[in-house]
Amino acid sequence: MLHARVATRVIQEVREAKRQTPLALMDLTERELEVLRLIASGHSNTVIAETLVLSEKTVKRHVSNILSKLQMQDRTQAAVFAWQQGLMRGN
Repeated sequence: MLHARVATRVIQEVREAKRQTPLALMDLTERELEVLRLIASGHSNTVIAETLVLSEKTVKRHVSNILSKLQMQDRTQAAVFAWQQGLMRGN
């Protein structure tokens, strides 16, 4: 479940975002893909850390790496990208 403001932002991002090349996904490690899927599911860094049994600092580093590799500015863009690329199918 997403807060109404977050859902609105996600919809706007989907409509406005350029479709990124799937090759960008190849730059991500398996752990970064796991983190990206959890971001796209709406989880906070704290929940991601608990789920993957990592420190919150490590999760923040993964998020930073993901955003850098995908050349995105925020988690919302990364979440939209994950959905656009089909990473969330079956979730």
